[in-house]
Amino acid sequence: MIAFVRGPVASIEEDGLVVDTGAVGLLVQAPISMLNPRPAIGEEIMLYTYLQVREDTWSLYGFANREQLRSFRLLLNVTGVGAKTALAIVDRVSPQRLSAAIAAKDATPLTAVSGVGKKSAERILLELKDKFPLADGAEEDRGFSLPTEELNRDLLAALKQLGYTATEARSFAMQAQTALGKEAAAGDLLREALKIAMRS
Repeated sequence: MIAFVRGPVASIEEDGLVVDTGAVGLLVQAPISMLNPRPAIGEEIMLYTYLQVREDTWSLYGFANREQLRSFRLLLNVTGVGAKTALAIVDRVSPQRLSAAIAAKDATPLTAVSGVGKKSAERILLELKDKFPLADGAEEDRGFSLPTEELNRDLLAALKQLGYTATEARSFAMQAQTALGKEAAAGDLLREALKIAMRS
């Protein structure tokens, strides 16, 4: 398996870019958003990669960081999601926003991606719910509410883990507690905070 490629950009194609690894130029399909601004010809680049092997073709997909690669691989495991759809989702939805959408059970960011319908989005939310922090609502299912001080700390930690800054996490947590009350279950508060985050 090819874990990553590194080298100067030999050319930029419609479906990706060619990386010169020395004796071989590798065509790597990569999210367009990751290439914005696009690297210049001759500029060195490093991409984390996933090699998909089929009977009729080998395709190499590249990503700017491990989080994008992880999202892509998880999406490929969802029933009915192929490489083209997974790549389109990674292109439009950041790993942090994907995590937030799954935790909040919000299909909106996914249905905004061309080729992803409501049923496909709901299947993604369902099949990936256990792959992200608190996405399965375990705290809510146990039916317990943490003391305010502990809840604030856990809620902030969960938001930070999803990629939000300390300032953003505090803001979203405060708004969620204002909306639901400080004694709301941790799972409810997190989902409310993520809904607020996606509206911001």
